Amino acid sequence: MQVRQALLITSAWIAGVTWLFTTPAIGQIYDSLDAYPPRWHLQSSDCEARVTSQGHLADGGVNGGACENVTLLSGNGSEVLLVYPIEPVQPLDDLTATVSVMSAKKGARIGLRVRYPYLIDPDTSRPVSVVVYGASYQSPSEFASIGVGAIERPLRLKSVAVRTEYGSKADLQDAYVDGVVVNAYSGAGRSALRIDNLRVNGLIPISEGIATGNRPEEKSILSMRPGKQNEITPTVLLANAFEAGNITRILQHNGEPLAWIRSLGFDAVLLSKPPDAEILSEAIRSRILIYAPPPTSPNPEIQALLEPIAAWYVGTNTALDSRQVDDTTRTIQRLKKWPSRWQRPIIGAPSESWRDYASLLNAIIDDLPHRVRGLNADEELAQMKQRRQKLGDRIPVAVGIDSMPPLTMLRQVEAIAEAIGAPEPQRFHWHAMWLQAMRSLEVTPTAILFRSSRSLTSGALLDEQRAMALSYVNRMIAMISPWVISATRMTPPRLAGANYHCTRLKTNQADLLIATSNAHRGSEVLAGDGKTLDILLTPADAAKTAWRLTHFSAERVTPELTPLGARLRIVSPDATEILVLSSDPAMGGHASLSSQRFARQAALDRWQLATNLVEQSVRHWQTATAARAANRQSVSNLVAVAQQTLAEAEPMFRSGDIDSTLRMACRADAWAMRSEWQLAEALMPDWPMQVSCPPVDMGASEIQTIWRPLMDERGWGRNLLTSGNLDTQDLIGSERWTFGKRLTTSAQSELLHITRGAYEGPGALRARVTSLSDEALPGGYEGTVVQIQSPSVRVSAGRAIRIDAKVRTLGFGGPHQGLLMYDSIGGQPMGVLIRGQADWATVRLYRHATEETEVHVMFELIGGGEATIDEVELRVWEPAAIPPTPVTRPISDTYPGTPRRQ
Repeated sequence: MQVRQALLITSAWIAGVTWLFTTPAIGQIYDSLDAYPPRWHLQSSDCEARVTSQGHLADGGVNGGACENVTLLSGNGSEVLLVYPIEPVQPLDDLTATVSVMSAKKGARIGLRVRYPYLIDPDTSRPVSVVVYGASYQSPSEFASIGVGAIERPLRLKSVAVRTEYGSKADLQDAYVDGVVVNAYSGAGRSALRIDNLRVNGLIPISEGIATGNRPEEKSILSMRPGKQNEITPTVLLANAFEAGNITRILQHNGEPLAWIRSLGFDAVLLSKPPDAEILSEAIRSRILIYAPPPTSPNPEIQALLEPIAAWYVGTNTALDSRQVDDTTRTIQRLKKWPSRWQRPIIGAPSESWRDYASLLNAIIDDLPHRVRGLNADEELAQMKQRRQKLGDRIPVAVGIDSMPPLTMLRQVEAIAEAIGAPEPQRFHWHAMWLQAMRSLEVTPTAILFRSSRSLTSGALLDEQRAMALSYVNRMIAMISPWVISATRMTPPRLAGANYHCTRLKTNQADLLIATSNAHRGSEVLAGDGKTLDILLTPADAAKTAWRLTHFSAERVTPELTPLGARLRIVSPDATEILVLSSDPAMGGHASLSSQRFARQAALDRWQLATNLVEQSVRHWQTATAARAANRQSVSNLVAVAQQTLAEAEPMFRSGDIDSTLRMACRADAWAMRSEWQLAEALMPDWPMQVSCPPVDMGASEIQTIWRPLMDERGWGRNLLTSGNLDTQDLIGSERWTFGKRLTTSAQSELLHITRGAYEGPGALRARVTSLSDEALPGGYEGTVVQIQSPSVRVSAGRAIRIDAKVRTLGFGGPHQGLLMYDSIGGQPMGVLIRGQADWATVRLYRHATEETEVHVMFELIGGGEATIDEVELRVWEPAAIPPTPVTRPISDTYPGTPRRQ
């Protein structure tokens, strides 16, 4: 008997432990809703409701605490759905949610949003969802707690209604709850709702695999075969790769929290690997779309979480050039054979063969060239327009923009800083990224992808600056996107005064003018350069009303009449100026509403960016003068003016005067940009020679200050590239100079060794490219025909290198064409583009070897033209070669003839 009792106790104990470790953990959410950013968002309404203000009240919550406050303007209807997104969880009776609300009117109701991931609404192209409601608010003007729970039975009734609406074959499997809902409708007119203390209990993620009435108990890959999909109603696929009616802003993901990415103004992320259940659940909770490489095969474990995937991205870590067309075709054919639940649009970023890829992909990303290459606005836009002409209107086109310096440049600058004991790089020229993004709007892209190779949450000051800059740029794009998405490009007005480029986009009701600064040097930018910007209007435009949206407010600008029409004068223009012209006086109200939504965060971002730049500029000048890298007489007083501007704006910033804060921050930013421009000139004596120097190109003035001795001639060793004089005819061959060519069907190329016209010595190299048709060759990688590579030189890690070459060019009249000179350390992104150089000129590259490597010097001919190359040299920094400076010997006790001191 005792043995039997012991066995029973042991069995019970084992069963209890088994149940404990096999039962999924039940989660809980508690949010006091007392801190930025706002958590609730307006999902939909049937009364044309809109949020007029949303924020937090410091002492307006329960028991005098903080709470979230939403002010709405509604018409006649019955629903204004505010949603708090949560991780997808099982729709069980144990799932409960409560929240405290207060309003002047009763009627608000709480509910849970249930989504059917396989049933797509043909109107919205999104999965269908229903709301299971709970209690309603019945205590006007005081806080009351309302809750919802026991949703399984009401959900079954909702499912019957859904089948009635969408048909008996509607696929309602794997339904899940992904949001807490408050129906805030309490009547027509203006209303305010305070929300506090949200609690959600009984959260069981759907990945736990609990079988419910809406989820099958067994699932296998065999049930997902295309042949069996006829048993289930196929889903309605997303029609577009990018969200309609909006310029989708995408960030290349590097492990950042998706909710934080959403707070920066992004709509989507591009992953570097196929998505898993964790990132998909986080995307649903954060309302972020996902673009990702497709997995090798469909994974049934994540099938119910595919809703946030907007498109599959092909070509990760691969250049989609003419050689990859066949491989891409096979990949896309494989994806099209997948089950309908896994079907998504397919996008990619080809570098050439645009028409071939346009027939394969559903959307294309056009990556713009690196800003350090120094292309002006007309060249960038001309290249984008050429590609649009090839594609026509067959396919949506997005734009790809680098959100950081080239990775090879960043690694070199960090290695230089570590080697010489300088501070790590803290900034980059973010204004150039801003201008590139605003200019790209001229071709009305459907999306903008901000390329990034490093996490914004790395903790480095550089990445903190990048995050603020991206947040500011996103707000400006979102502010004007209602005009851009439906606009047609028109001839822009003429400009006078400051050097700017103007874009004009016309809609049915208004004309949008985007003026961007053309004063640049590489990736450095000036705003206005101390001049006013005059926009010359025609007599037809002179009768229209103009509003300036640069500072996120609809500031009316009065035109000055001229004999030829009118003139809009902008004093102290920012690097980007936004104006709206319209004959409708009500357009000012629409512009004001569009800008006010983003004004607060934009003001905070720009204020912090300007403050950081001014402080860094002060520190950079102090370091440069202390190290005697810059003359004390050349110290600019622009920094003092910028400091004074910020000091005067401090009360405005603290009082919440957004318009004045932005205006003063932009002015201080312009002074600081000019100050940094002058400091770069003092630290780079090689200018106006075409030079690539990593610290200068990146804006790391403190590092360049300590690296400044390398700009002198003393200290450099002998030329290690012995065949760089190019004097002999047999220089082309194995382990010597090599010559490669491509595009042989569309261009003729040749490489000659010339004996007349060399810079020095008996010979030089001349390369020539000619188009075989009447159509001119394109620019960029697509037009690269010839590559010339030098013999290798082994360089040890941590050594500084200087590469010099004498070049001259002829031709290369198209955009992004010329002779590109670069090396194997910096790569093509850090190359120098030479064109329009009829006389001999010196091109210089400074590099830092981050590891022991073989260094090559490369030249590429882009487009049709001719280039002559001579006297290529590669030297290593050898400070021991600098003659010692005589030092005055101090008086010593042991000096002969001097009495010894006691």
